[in-house]
Amino acid sequence: MAPPRAWEKNVKPQRIADDDAGDSDDMSAAGDGVDDGDRQDGDDSASGSEVYEDARSELGDEEESPSEAEENVQDQMSSVSFGALKQAQDTLLRKRKRGSDADEEQEDKLNALRKRLKELKGRNGDMQQSKGAVQGKNGPKATTAKVTQDEATSNDEYDDPSDSDSAPSEEGAPTLSRSSKHAPAAQSTRYQVSRKRNVVDVPKRVVRDPRFDALQQRHSHTGNNSEKAYSFLRDYQKSEISELRAALKKAKSEEDKVTLRRKINSMENRLKSKESKERQQEVLRKHRKEEREKVQQGKTPYFLKKKDLKEQALVEKFKGMKSKDRAKLVEKRKKKEGQKERKKMPEMSRRAG
Repeated sequence: MAPPRAWEKNVKPQRIADDDAGDSDDMSAAGDGVDDGDRQDGDDSASGSEVYEDARSELGDEEESPSEAEENVQDQMSSVSFGALKQAQDTLLRKRKRGSDADEEQEDKLNALRKRLKELKGRNGDMQQSKGAVQGKNGPKATTAKVTQDEATSNDEYDDPSDSDSAPSEEGAPTLSRSSKHAPAAQSTRYQVSRKRNVVDVPKRVVRDPRFDALQQRHSHTGNNSEKAYSFLRDYQKSEISELRAALKKAKSEEDKVTLRRKINSMENRLKSKESKERQQEVLRKHRKEEREKVQQGKTPYFLKKKDLKEQALVEKFKGMKSKDRAKLVEKRKKKEGQKERKKMPEMSRRAG
């Protein structure tokens, strides 16, 4: 069905040459319209379009004055059938009814939202009255955050009418101490702070072993005394090495012999390294004592290098050894130095040698 604007377009003024002929045609068209009031809309729309096209062709050729245009409009309106007018009136009534239905639905939704807002405000008032005693403990910020959150939810519901039919929130929900999970926790200004203040932070005492505490032992294990106090451990290690050697002689399987030899070698090497360190410490102690005396005489001190310290310790080691042991040690060192020099030589000279 065509809208009313289309009907208005179809009823454009038509150029009439003769007034008498136009009057007679209008009367006959009106009579036909009264007799054929039950016709369909297809014929009316076709005749209207033909009238509109003829009017446009005639208006393009020559222009009309406003008074003549109004008279022609009235003449053409009288030529429209009652069926076409009835259809236009029905379409206008339908549009008006649709608009009234939409307005009624919008009013119903707004009334429901207003009722919902009243319920929320009443609920917030009841909650504030019931939790007035707890407000001093939890702080006013928690209640204000809850109220602002409820107002935000109510505003969202008011803005979006489509969510007005959703179920109400649970009444037993816990109160929030902050507006969102990213916000810092709220603390009341009435929260009491302890009146005790730590003016000076006392350092916490570290648990110490009294056997190695300087306050308990005083001067018993200072310097060389600690080595003398625990010298029995060296004797215990030597006795353990002798027991392992006796077990090695009695062992029959090769696996047991290999494990026992490995243990004996590791313990002997540990003792040797300990003796070499003690020898170096003794050399360093003697050197410091001599330099201290020279400083008292007004001389500048001389500090030993690591290389000089090792050489003096090696001299002390040779002095305390027997002649046979000294010869074996010299041969071993020569062999070791020869292997180092052989590695440093180029490949061709090795093959020639």
